[in-house]
Amino acid sequence: MIKLRNILVPIDFSTCSNQSFEIGHCLAKHNGAKLHLIHVIDSDYYNNQRSHASKRESVQQSRLGNAKEELDKFKFEIPHSDVEITEAIIEGVPHKEILHYARQKDIDLIIIASHGWTNLPHMLMGKCAEKIMRLADVPVICLKSNLPVI
Repeated sequence: MIKLRNILVPIDFSTCSNQSFEIGHCLAKHNGAKLHLIHVIDSDYYNNQRSHASKRESVQQSRLGNAKEELDKFKFEIPHSDVEITEAIIEGVPHKEILHYARQKDIDLIIIASHGWTNLPHMLMGKCAEKIMRLADVPVICLKSNLPVI
């Protein structure tokens, strides 16, 4: 049986990632594991902007600040006593950064929503989840996007 010490939940602040967080929290609590929350800001978003560099930097800084606020709000929406939670906000290509983080932090399990805030097939988390499932070195639980809200 797998001993769960570190569980990773990628978060995009959608209802689906909220469900991933709830399940990750339950598993972490049951196994005495540490719960890692990661939000990746897609670097392609900034690279594809046609605006002036200073405006891109301003948008980038604003997005980082907003992500930090959202992650703080997100993790406190669910009572999480007795679970140690680590959070990370990273810029880059989402699936690559999530997999890199998982390897770097010795993650035992990844729990990801099949579709994120767009809820359309092969958009953002859908495409990301598919790549993570194919490339991860550890087990991945992929949650269906149409689960009833708990």
